[in-house]
Amino acid sequence: MNVVIAGGSGFVGCRLAQMLVAQHHEVTILTHSDLIKVSARLTKHQFDVATVKLISYEDYDGSGDVLINLAGESLGAKPITTRRLGLLLSSRLEVIAQLKAKPQLPPLYLQASAVAAYNEKSAARQDETSAATGSSEIAKIAHQVEQAAHELCSQHHIEHYYLLRFGIVLHRSGGLIKKAASTPPFTVIHGTNLIPFIELNDACHAIIFLCQHQDEIKSGVVNLTSPKSATLKEILQCCYKNSRLPPIPIITGFLRLGDRRIQLLEADQLVVPKVLLDHHFVFHAANISDIA
Repeated sequence: MNVVIAGGSGFVGCRLAQMLVAQHHEVTILTHSDLIKVSARLTKHQFDVATVKLISYEDYDGSGDVLINLAGESLGAKPITTRRLGLLLSSRLEVIAQLKAKPQLPPLYLQASAVAAYNEKSAARQDETSAATGSSEIAKIAHQVEQAAHELCSQHHIEHYYLLRFGIVLHRSGGLIKKAASTPPFTVIHGTNLIPFIELNDACHAIIFLCQHQDEIKSGVVNLTSPKSATLKEILQCCYKNSRLPPIPIITGFLRLGDRRIQLLEADQLVVPKVLLDHHFVFHAANISDIA
């Protein structure tokens, strides 16, 4: 396959590109950033930049077999203040707008979204058939991004597309776990709420699986979550499992301080990847304890 990745130098995109190259697919990474800086960033992650093509959005002609849009400012990288909420949304919508302007696009399109789109305070099982009734500020971003993706697919007559609703992506090399390594360990009192998560390699394998089974899996929402949600306490234990210091128990409310990332930790969702399970996708880190 000729796979084009928007946001291919990010946490998920970089690992996905590596996997695709290892499987002998042709990979193009789209970026807004200076190409030299992106090349240096990929090299830092032991990525052989010579194995992919790096081009700007302006120079992309819309060719390829698959377009995977993972672009946008990271939800977890920095505190989500009122100002950053606007940046999280605009960084995603601007990329979709640029793609809309292309004369053509690949016949298969995958758009990153988030499980925040679902009811964030529901103890009931939620899968791809459940209503997207999330009402948090992050949920509203997910809704607007998905709507923009629908419009893009309609405009370009793309019949095969997937809206990828990610849980928290975990891996020792980056994301939440890596950030936790630079903070004192803590646990949250009453942290029994369920948090949908997915291990990084499982997420990338699932995306490739969708690309390879597009004729069998109908277009629409696909949950990129582990079959078993973890409690907030278990997520934090995973993040700090290598720490030699005992975790400090705190109350969730103390984490607020204007940072909307707390919405991700306060959610209580049992989100199931029904589409992937129905098509016999195998998760290698189905449980939080499977993350080394």
